[in-house]
Amino acid sequence: MNHTGRVMNHRGRRITVQTLGERQLSRAKSSFAIRRVPRDAMQTVVSGMVRPRSGDVVLASVSRLGQHRRIEQPSGRRSTLHVGDEILVAYADRYAPDQFESHVPDSLGKAQLVASGGIASAALSRSLDVRAATDLLPIGLVGDGQGRPLNVADFALDPVLPQRARPLTVAVIGTAMNSGKTTTIHYLVLGLSRAGVRVGVTKVTGTGSGGDYWVMLDAGAHRMLDFTDAGLASTYRQPMPQVEKTFVELVNHLSESGTDVNLVEIADGIYQRETSRLIESEIFRSTVDVVLFAAGDATGAAAGVAHLRGLGLDVAAVSGRITRSPLATREAEAVLGVPVLSLEELCDAAAASATIGLSPALLVERAPDPAVSPPTAEPEWSGADPNHVPAGWTLPTDDAVLAGELSVIGEPEHP
Repeated sequence: MNHTGRVMNHRGRRITVQTLGERQLSRAKSSFAIRRVPRDAMQTVVSGMVRPRSGDVVLASVSRLGQHRRIEQPSGRRSTLHVGDEILVAYADRYAPDQFESHVPDSLGKAQLVASGGIASAALSRSLDVRAATDLLPIGLVGDGQGRPLNVADFALDPVLPQRARPLTVAVIGTAMNSGKTTTIHYLVLGLSRAGVRVGVTKVTGTGSGGDYWVMLDAGAHRMLDFTDAGLASTYRQPMPQVEKTFVELVNHLSESGTDVNLVEIADGIYQRETSRLIESEIFRSTVDVVLFAAGDATGAAAGVAHLRGLGLDVAAVSGRITRSPLATREAEAVLGVPVLSLEELCDAAAASATIGLSPALLVERAPDPAVSPPTAEPEWSGADPNHVPAGWTLPTDDAVLAGELSVIGEPEHP
């Protein structure tokens, strides 16, 4: 960094703007949350008495390793962190009952890496299942050539007004984090895309992370977008008009891309603030045609389905972690009056289409796929207790278990 920067006084505040050198920029490890911010736009570092905003890009140094010992880069690669590494992340709030609650601090003082997708914040509380957060020392906000701080919102997709009718739109909602929402969508995408259906997927709430993003593309999604594409590093504590606007814009982008069906993931549980208010909104009810509900047990499934039906939403089926137990599945089916879909059934394009109301005319006949086995590379098991491994699941051999960094397919950041 060029130390011949300029000092400005703004309303009595001392602010320093220094050039961000190419060498320092090239060494810094960038993160998924800021992947839409061009590197050539990053020209200065703004420090001093500045107050960060949610979405501001910050250059920070790792001062102590904690829960997150890797950072997810824009490519999807997870780079190992070391004390002294400089990283490019975004300030944002986080809501994660299984990990951290955090808020954007009011200064450039000490902060924490609360999500490996690249979220800097001040940790307020944490689950006892995870370590304390990795500590960061912010060097400064990253700015343009004029010293104006860059924000991920500056590089959001432009809104579109689809020139075609919105296709069938299915929302996947769950009882909580790690209930199996993303895995439900993953296997729906896999089966439908193999049957020739153009499947659009979007995650409209949560914390910036690429795990869900890449798995949908790998499964054959025609288009995959999330809230970071709409300019939000996190949706926690965002104004509801902004959350609703993000929801509409992302669905519009999917529809405009030529999808046959849109699958929409709503993060966290039905009582989380942004989730509860979004699913209660008129814009949600007028956009979503049918709902799939992910749950971990029969009680959660019954309560969640009743709640959603009370909001006037059409719940077509249940899936999620509950399907790992045949007994729990039978309990739920006995009281719900809707099917509980296993991974194999989600992958059966004809059966899944009938459940969600997708026209069979969109399916291409093909030979049956081999039986689906539970994923082993990134199991939907938090890894919080390395001594207890569910039957049929593989225990990784690296230090991911000890670091509490097992990736849970289905939530914003269980990297």
